[in-house]
Amino acid sequence: MDTPSLQKLLDDIKAEIAAGNMITAIKLYRDATGTGLAEAKAAVELIAAGKPPPSGAAPSPSADAMQVVSALVTAGKKIEAIRAYRKAAGVDLKDAKDAVDALEARINPAAVMTRDASMRRLRRLVVIGLLIALGILLLMFVLAELSGA
Repeated sequence: MDTPSLQKLLDDIKAEIAAGNMITAIKLYRDATGTGLAEAKAAVELIAAGKPPPSGAAPSPSADAMQVVSALVTAGKKIEAIRAYRKAAGVDLKDAKDAVDALEARINPAAVMTRDASMRRLRRLVVIGLLIALGILLLMFVLAELSGA
């Protein structure tokens, strides 16, 4: 990250901290650096205390790389987007996935909410299916015990 954009990021984070918006400040830091939640929270707390953030923060990908990642996310190619982000930012898989998830939520929040709702429905169906199968097995066991007695 070059010095002017780093200074703008720090100014934006400090403005959010001053406004009492720690969550927004943490989100800004995460989006810019691709770091995980714990690292971003620690960095923002350092900034709030008037100290510099850790210098080992992950670099932000270039604008060109982010355009490629955004295009992949928009096209529904999330795995490829994560790979591209990892390569551009030099971060590990979890941090790249977190950054791409955050980007996806900004690009298309409705799709993320729809996918999350679909996953909740699928989990409910799986639980209901397991309960039905367990009930059938229990009924078969009880019937077998009654017919054997």
